[in-house]
Amino acid sequence: MDKAIEGKRIFYRPEEAWFGDAIPFFEDGIFYIYYLYDRRKTPVTADHTSWHLVSTKDLLHWKEEGEALPAGGAGDCDHACYTGSVIRGKDGYWHMFYTGQNPVNPEYGHEGKALQYILHAVSQDLKNWEKHYETAFTAPEGQFEPHDWRDPFVFCQEETGEYYMLLAARLKGKSLRRSGCVAVCRSEDLWNWEEAEVFFAPEMYYTHECPDLFREGNWWYLLYSTFTTRFVTHYRKSRSLQGPWEMPQDDSLDARGLYAVKTASDGNRRYGFGWIPTWHENDDLSWLEWGGTLAVHEIYCLDNGDLAVKLPDTIEKAFGERKEHDHTETDTGEKATECGSGELSLKSNNTERMFMGEAPVQGLLEAEFVWSGENAPAEFGIGLHMEQGSDEGYFFRFESGYCRFVFDRWPRGDVGGEQHRMGGDIPFVPAFERPFEPKTGRVSVKLLLEDDIAVIYVNDRTAMSVRMCRTTAVWSLFATGGAVTVRNFGWRLLQE
Repeated sequence: MDKAIEGKRIFYRPEEAWFGDAIPFFEDGIFYIYYLYDRRKTPVTADHTSWHLVSTKDLLHWKEEGEALPAGGAGDCDHACYTGSVIRGKDGYWHMFYTGQNPVNPEYGHEGKALQYILHAVSQDLKNWEKHYETAFTAPEGQFEPHDWRDPFVFCQEETGEYYMLLAARLKGKSLRRSGCVAVCRSEDLWNWEEAEVFFAPEMYYTHECPDLFREGNWWYLLYSTFTTRFVTHYRKSRSLQGPWEMPQDDSLDARGLYAVKTASDGNRRYGFGWIPTWHENDDLSWLEWGGTLAVHEIYCLDNGDLAVKLPDTIEKAFGERKEHDHTETDTGEKATECGSGELSLKSNNTERMFMGEAPVQGLLEAEFVWSGENAPAEFGIGLHMEQGSDEGYFFRFESGYCRFVFDRWPRGDVGGEQHRMGGDIPFVPAFERPFEPKTGRVSVKLLLEDDIAVIYVNDRTAMSVRMCRTTAVWSLFATGGAVTVRNFGWRLLQE
């Protein structure tokens, strides 16, 4: 299949399937993004998945390259192909390492559960791969659980020339909830691997999925994704590859809406590639499923070594000039209060909302919320997909007292039956919250919108990705318990 997607798309998903874990690789000006291709033909999560490949030069134009790594048959240990990594070896070949599992053949099981294998394939062109089943290996007996042994990430330790393979693993004899660790194997040639050792074991999570590691300046960064206390991608930082690994105050790269973030650099900028999940049966009162749509953040380092995320420059620069806002009226039907060119004032001891007309299907909303000193309103933010004059919709809400911004929706559930069952004990969509600092007196927002997906970037530092099941045209601004000025706001559209 070599097929270019027509037009510019911010978020990629294959036409007849869903996007699973990304395995990004950069070569000669092109991002090659391998991913787990899931047709969801059975109720089993990621059943019989293969690797597909999509490539891009600018994160806006996508070329579908087709299947890169087919799943094996019933007699193979890779009846399902799971996450791994790609590296160019010293021999000039590209080497792929991936996870294999076969739940349909007892030969590849242990104690009634499927084992996980680490497998190896080789290519001369990044598109055609030769599998080498003879090199497959499972967890060594004794220290590690054999059923969680996956997601190999291979890199070259430049100082020694030695290859490291990081693995999502679990330790035997530990708490089920906190037995997760990152294991490491070492090799001189990418073919023969020493027995695994523990690389990182904080005793916090069930497992550390999709490990990723990179170096920026004087810092090493270890990324991994967990589903124990939250579905989220965490990171740790260290001055040395041997640790100790420090936990930043904000140690995540997004919220529940972006999972399994892995990174690649073009030599100048580093990007994080993850997937935004779908809601079961397109009902956001249901549950979030495995896999969905690709989203990309730009990742950079702050002065203290912490990581921050922002809208990728290539995407931001693809939008045209900001269009004038089309505000209509407040809740009371009065015209919105203007306090200067391109500025609006929201002020209320209770709540004031301004309905702002139609939002584009694909666009970038820019806005700046400003208040006096430390006197931030109790709440303020942006509403999406609302009906004029209605409470129903989706909301990015900044909560000053909690130093966080959250994603909320109304209705929160079935409001029928007894009148007090309106979701008052669910103050926002669970696990959709991120930090912000209200004492600065200012919040800058870039809100990326395409179809049912939105990603909000706050102060070019913090992000939250969401998917919405209901789509209507109207958007709004609102504030509760104080005054805020909104300035420099409006929608920008993608240029052809």
